Amino acid sequence: MKHLPLLFLLLTATTAAAAERTATFSVPAMTCALCPITVRTAMQNVAGVKSAAADFDTKSATAVFEDTVVSAAVIAEASANAGYPATVVSVQ
Repeated sequence: MKHLPLLFLLLTATTAAAAERTATFSVPAMTCALCPITVRTAMQNVAGVKSAAADFDTKSATAVFEDTVVSAAVIAEASANAGYPATVVSVQ
């Protein structure tokens, strides 16, 4: 019972440290209007990703994610595993 305050402190410190980030990716391998659907789906299926979008015209994608759960590099890898290599352009 005496460890309860310490446990509470640890749990709230971890929760407070979580930050929502937005990453932008270059995805030059998108060659048709259907490619962004695959990229978006691959990114959205990564744990910690809250939302994702891909744009054929700009050959880019964005993902909003929890930085304590996943990194932009892992999201880019998910796109690559779906057949569309992605490069991280920025993370905000």
